[in-house]
Amino acid sequence: MHFIKEIAHESMRISLFEWNSKYILKFETPELEQSFKFSIMDFSDQKEIEELATSSSFQETIIQNFKNMYEAMSQNLDH
Repeated sequence: MHFIKEIAHESMRISLFEWNSKYILKFETPELEQSFKFSIMDFSDQKEIEELATSSSFQETIIQNFKNMYEAMSQNLDH
């Protein structure tokens, strides 16, 4: 897997990789991570995948997913 770059964000780490003709966007908090794989053929250039990673609507979805994941983790640890 080839690391391309880290994309700045205040509350999570966003990393962009390329592997097996796919872009991989990885979003990380200290306890959790989410990864999304996209065909390189779906984008005209690397800048487009970076624009997706930094779009507010996509990031809002990612943050909501993290909130749901933290809630599920908390509920299952509070037995």
